[in-house]
Amino acid sequence: MSTRTKSLVFVASIFIPIALTPAAHSEATVNGVPVSQIHNGVPCGSSKASVTVKVKGVNKIYSCALNPGVDLKVPTWTLKTCLSYWSAAKTSQDSISQQRSLVQSMSESDKTTYNKQLDASQAQLNKVTAAIKTNHCKAGL
Repeated sequence: MSTRTKSLVFVASIFIPIALTPAAHSEATVNGVPVSQIHNGVPCGSSKASVTVKVKGVNKIYSCALNPGVDLKVPTWTLKTCLSYWSAAKTSQDSISQQRSLVQSMSESDKTTYNKQLDASQAQLNKVTAAIKTNHCKAGL
């Protein structure tokens, strides 16, 4: 093999692997957070951004908001289902509270009956709220 051929083989051995190496993949970010790292509890800034993330073939929508199911006081990426289910639970809680106010004007026997019904509704709502926290609002989802 000539010196020139050896030089070409040497140069090719350097550049061919470089050419075949995939280019660095720059991942999309939202509010400075890589999309692959977006989940409940990740700080997101103060905007009202929204992003759809595919997780195991399922699209999940996250919003930059205060997560009502955790004690953080800063906006974090929060599942849209957490926010909508929490809103519905709050509406139910408001209804129970308003009904309790109305019951106060009833006779004692009616108060007892309706308060028992409201207590049962409150117990069910407490279970639903706990499930929302666990299944939709918990950090890491």
